[in-house]
Amino acid sequence: MRNGKNISFFLMSVGCLMIFTGCVSSFVIGLNEDKEIVNARMVDVSSTFEEFSTEVSLYEEQRDLLYEKTLSNLFYESMFQTDKEVKAKLAEYEELVNKIDKNRRQLDYLCSEVYYPDGNINSKCMNYKSIYEQVNNYFVTDINFYNKAINEYNTYANSLGEAYQLSQYPIKRDFIDFNKDDKFDGKEG
Repeated sequence: MRNGKNISFFLMSVGCLMIFTGCVSSFVIGLNEDKEIVNARMVDVSSTFEEFSTEVSLYEEQRDLLYEKTLSNLFYESMFQTDKEVKAKLAEYEELVNKIDKNRRQLDYLCSEVYYPDGNINSKCMNYKSIYEQVNNYFVTDINFYNKAINEYNTYANSLGEAYQLSQYPIKRDFIDFNKDDKFDGKEG
């Protein structure tokens, strides 16, 4: 009888030890899998932010050229002749904003309520919002500037009795406070 109790106690001890070992190994495996997932996600954040930054740089160059060669040269005498060309340049400009917006959406997904163990990645997750806000608000400012020039041209052409009018560039965006800091970064005028 005593021998049976010892065997039962031994088997129960071994069983408990195996359950405990299984739980610990399952926990360690889960931690390693989580670590791999987080590392892969940090790589995704880094590469998406790099692409985002490159597109923002292209946007800034395009914006500078747009002002230098086009928007600073809007004169009533030539606006009718250059209207299609200007609108084509504005469409290219808008396409850059749309590409930036696509990467912004990916960063929204990757950075949504996540704190990463790498401070550099967390910084990227914080900064892209302010950068995107500026890009969007500068774009809206620029299109509003152009549309205001169109309105002034149409008023001028009307005062001369000319029948043709130019249409504004359609805009689907509005000013945003994307980073929720109660400021509209990039909003001018």
